[in-house]
This record gives sequence, structure tokens and C-alpha cells, in this order.
Amino acid sequence: MASATLTEKGQIVIPARIRERFGLTPGTQVEFVDEGGVLRLIVRRRIAPSEPAAGFGMIKVTRKAGVQRRLSEFDPASLVIKGTGRRK
Repeated sequence: MASATLTEKGQIVIPARIRERFGLTPGTQVEFVDEGGVLRLIVRRRIAPSEPAAGFGMIKVTRKAGVQRRLSEFDPASLVIKGTGRRK
């Protein structure tokens, strides 16, 4: 049986074999249930890993011909209207 050590912050690293076997990925929500002095870990919500490439093209920027932009001038948040992905 696999074991883990509790850190000073109260964190436990679940061994890789256990994570793989039960499909536990970063962001998975779990619940701890006390059953008469025995702790049971229940998976409440699994989170599928995301692909960074899936977000490519979500923000469209129109450029003026011949005008160069500096990275320091770019504010991606100003291009998005709450959750719609449309430009202001």
C-alpha cells in the first residue's frame, strides 16, 4: 500500500500510481469523510486536463497598417467583454 507524509502546511502528495489509477488530475475535488476514526477520500469532481492550444485565437486583434505595438502597451483584458471573447 502506498503512503504519504503530511507537510507543515497540511498538504499530502498522492502517489503517482494512485493518481493514475483513479484518474486524479490537478484541480480534482475530493472530500474527506470520517468513518469512525478511519478517513475515506471520495472523489467529488474530476477535472479533465486542458490543452493550452485550445485557447489559441480566442482574442482577435485588428491591426492598423504600418503601426507597430509594444508588448508593454498590450492589455488583453481590455479586449474582452466579460466572458464573451468579443472586443470592446
